[in-house]
Amino acid sequence: MGNTQAKTPETCKNMILGAHVSTSGGLHNAITNGDKLHCDTIQIFLRNPNRWVAKPPIPAVMDKFRDAWTASAIGEVIVHDIHLSNLASPKTEVLEKSRQQFQEQMELADTLGLRYIVTHLGAHLGEGEEPGLKLLSESFDFLFENIEAPDVTVLLETTAGQGTNLGYCFEHLRDVISMSKYPDRFGVCLDTCHVFAAGYDLRTEADCEATFNQFDEVIGLARLKAFHLNDAKSTYQSRVDRHEHIGDGNIGATAFAYILNDSRFTEIPLIIETPQMETMHETNLATLRGLRV
Repeated sequence: MGNTQAKTPETCKNMILGAHVSTSGGLHNAITNGDKLHCDTIQIFLRNPNRWVAKPPIPAVMDKFRDAWTASAIGEVIVHDIHLSNLASPKTEVLEKSRQQFQEQMELADTLGLRYIVTHLGAHLGEGEEPGLKLLSESFDFLFENIEAPDVTVLLETTAGQGTNLGYCFEHLRDVISMSKYPDRFGVCLDTCHVFAAGYDLRTEADCEATFNQFDEVIGLARLKAFHLNDAKSTYQSRVDRHEHIGDGNIGATAFAYILNDSRFTEIPLIIETPQMETMHETNLATLRGLRV
């Protein structure tokens, strides 16, 4: 579906850059919004991220999306899970709702031909990290065994670690994957703001080298399937998730130049989630393109 395999060698050489874009007015509008920004890739919500229940798009809307995507230069279209989701919740009602909505999103993604869904690891809410990670892995096993979405890969997103949130260290992601009966169904999405706030430095080239070496040792770079490129309004090791415009935050431009010019990341979608989507995405993408050597 779409143009996932249609990128030319020249485009790939220039990295795969894109943004989280709005689907307001219909899923197909996400493609239009991405095209206006000259995106190679986009990320979208398939439903309102702040509601548990949502009506699925009607067939005509899905057809419009497919047609727009086929006609577009955009390759990968990545789904982001809703904000309410907590697949590690010790609260039965929340856990059941999280599993239900995640199932619906995976099945819709599969129907639309979307192969990646990004999700945070959730929060243990005081029950402890080890039980939380175990329950999270069990949630994914339950989903993989009970839904028809064989071509959808779950991308575990690194987190800043606010409150009792899981996923602030690479070992958490490794453990969820290794505990699962279906490790091949997982990849990782690395958010630069989140890892920086969690305590993985990126401010110099040496810092970047150390952080990605550590990622490779703990998880393996082969698992890295997407980036969220966000500067940080929050400070190093603050465990606070606050995104900033590229080059204007506490990470600075060096990290983004490092990622954009590293051949290991040539085929990996690089997606911004920076503030003020409607007015500043174009500026942030231009800043990133200007960092290419």
